Amino acid sequence: MIISRFQATNRRQALDSTRKESELEMETTESDGHVILEIPCDQPVINYNNLGVVKEWQRCLTGMGISTNYTRQRHIEKVPLLLLEGARGRRNHEYYEPAVVSLGPYHYKSKIRFAQAEEYKLITLEEYGLRTGKPTALLYNKVFEVIHDARKCYIDGSTDAYNDEEFNQMMLRDACFVLFFIECISHANNMLLLNSEYLGAIGFANITRDIFLLENQIPFVVLEVLLKLRFPDDKGEDILNRFFNYLNYGQVFTKDEKVLGNKQPLHLLELYRSYFISLPTNSSKQSKNNVSDVDHKYLKRNRWFASATELKSQWIFLRPAYDEKIAFHSHRCYGVIKLPRRAVSSNSKVIYLNMIAHEMCTHNPNDFRVSTYIRIMKSLIIQHEDVKELKNKLILLNYVGCDEQVVKMYDEIDVPAVNYSKFYQFWRGIEKHHNAKYKTWVGELITNYFSSPWKTVALLAATAILLTSFLQTYFAAKQLPD
Repeated sequence: MIISRFQATNRRQALDSTRKESELEMETTESDGHVILEIPCDQPVINYNNLGVVKEWQRCLTGMGISTNYTRQRHIEKVPLLLLEGARGRRNHEYYEPAVVSLGPYHYKSKIRFAQAEEYKLITLEEYGLRTGKPTALLYNKVFEVIHDARKCYIDGSTDAYNDEEFNQMMLRDACFVLFFIECISHANNMLLLNSEYLGAIGFANITRDIFLLENQIPFVVLEVLLKLRFPDDKGEDILNRFFNYLNYGQVFTKDEKVLGNKQPLHLLELYRSYFISLPTNSSKQSKNNVSDVDHKYLKRNRWFASATELKSQWIFLRPAYDEKIAFHSHRCYGVIKLPRRAVSSNSKVIYLNMIAHEMCTHNPNDFRVSTYIRIMKSLIIQHEDVKELKNKLILLNYVGCDEQVVKMYDEIDVPAVNYSKFYQFWRGIEKHHNAKYKTWVGELITNYFSSPWKTVALLAATAILLTSFLQTYFAAKQLPD
């Protein structure tokens, strides 16, 4: 297409005008090993096409969540390239790719590599159909009703190689594979033996990691259709609840907290991310004033506060948070950090990295809850003694082996950004408590002189010797005039 010089000039002027109208003043600072990007919220936004998007980000970052009328089309994204760059990115590259099974179109070209899983998908399709009591043709037709919505969930052009029939077959097979596996884990039935029969013990151990890869997701609209057919009463709430608790705690049980509720997740990874962790809300007036100048900043820094054992020496103790929320409470002479109990397994690193990658994707307003949680854990865990302290407090349930592996896992996870409003609120509470010297002196005194029986005995012995020497000197001096 040939564009005249007059048309090009007019287009360039229009773009410049739009850019000036919608320009947001952005300030970037770099100091102390961290980068902060601030987007002032008091700057008027003239471009009304993006005003709704900005407001959704503001709602997420201030703990209000995504509004129900948010209709911007989102996609199942691929891992951002920036996460794959550098030495650490290259080292973690394998944690973003499937090991046993390909789900969806992004890695389907490697189906020869996953031939065993492709064969097993036909078995799980048949088994899931038998469990629903419906013929496979009915499952196919039900999924076909939402096939166009499912296609829109993927990046433009990624599904062009498949017509509707082929794409529908892919969605049906892959969704039944995922749901059959979840049901087997949730109900611990003997059908789990089928996984080992077709995929082997090693393959079975890697299914969980594969179904939580960012690029291996099935649109939840497809899973929802099949869940309603299998579980018409609760639409799959129970098995998802039990499965997510298995991931969080290493045990299969049902909690009162709803997994689905009124949520409209894009895929299973997003649903689990919303259930995985909760961030504190800015409920008090004081906390709002403390973060008023940094509500919309993003932070990148290696460490912001002391490790678990260092905090303990300052009489800041760790306690499990049974309400599943991260919080810090300052008392008269001690502080308490509350953290949710979480299991660490061989799949944890993969799931964490992919949830972080999901939070880093574009067009995806969220509260960076997983990134913020991992950043806090990276600060708390520096050496194996820190892992031991977290285990003793029942905050960390270690299923990976030695404590050094847990330290290594958190060290190798990169967290590019966090919810600075929530992170600052948490960090500021610890910092304010630490700066109140009378609160930490008591802890340091007890740690230095009463942390073990031998130190206590030595202190008492030294005190007794000093007191005896003082009394001897006093009475000796008192008798000198005679």
